[in-house]
Amino acid sequence: MLTMDQDQEQLQSLDHFLNRLDKLHSSPTVALRVMEITRDPDFQMNSVAECLELDPALSASILRLVNSSYYGLIDEVTNLRHALTYLGRRSLRLAVLSFGLVKTLVSGAPAQFHQQYWKRSLTMGAAARECAKLIDDQAVDPDTAFATGLIADLGMLAIAQLETEKYIPIAEEPDHTIDLVQRERTEFGFDHMAVSQRLMSRWQLPEDLVEAVGNHHTYLPASAPLNQIALVANLITEVIWMPVCPYMQPLQQVMIRQLDLGIDDLITLVLATKESIEEGSEIFGVQLQGEIDLESVEIQARELYKVAALDMAADLDSIEAFAEIPLQ
Repeated sequence: MLTMDQDQEQLQSLDHFLNRLDKLHSSPTVALRVMEITRDPDFQMNSVAECLELDPALSASILRLVNSSYYGLIDEVTNLRHALTYLGRRSLRLAVLSFGLVKTLVSGAPAQFHQQYWKRSLTMGAAARECAKLIDDQAVDPDTAFATGLIADLGMLAIAQLETEKYIPIAEEPDHTIDLVQRERTEFGFDHMAVSQRLMSRWQLPEDLVEAVGNHHTYLPASAPLNQIALVANLITEVIWMPVCPYMQPLQQVMIRQLDLGIDDLITLVLATKESIEEGSEIFGVQLQGEIDLESVEIQARELYKVAALDMAADLDSIEAFAEIPLQ
């Protein structure tokens, strides 16, 4: 755990790092302005439309979202102001966040990093949204969960742009676990979670989202539901894309311990995540490489469940292999 002085020193280091990023490309002015306008629950949609019309690419993304299978409209919507009538305040804010802020950083990242980033971010977003739907009390809005998963790794894009030669070999390791986080800290003095979190803070995004982004590799038993969902989404992403994944056990343990979700819920979550990834690919206009082997994932999950007569310490060890467990 960092002391107050160490924490302040890291914030200064992160701000210096992100100031370098600001020099590479302009701030997503329109997206941030829309976020500012919509902080007021009584905002005027005309003001939003006038703002969005200044950014044709962002406007086109909003139209593509409304016309996607996610909304299931019969007739195509071709007018931005008409499209905005289908989006409530929350959906509008999350759409602008996803398209305006994420694409700003993706466009500046090394080309070889794009596919890896979109595969992870769309999977994390999809898994987070479907996980939120499974929780009985709907403690987390599914669209908020999607945005959290989608932007959790923005820090990786930032580091990849500023430290390309050092970072790409680290980031291209297939295992996106706590080992990656530790290598980042050794090389740069901070990890991608901290970069993402500081970036979100500077953009004045909701505090619960900022906190979850900063802890998506951390096991925090008493933390908010969105934090737990972010960790589960991170684990799901490993399990879905890795043929024989060593993180099925910690995934099951986190789901059972923190979200009271069992083996059947896990299978349901994986199936729904695959469908949601396909929707996300359509909305963002991204073609992902590789196939998800659902049968293999289900076999691994059920086999592990059969032999899961493990004691408490072993269960915690399995979680610690993937996620940080802070000292109490």
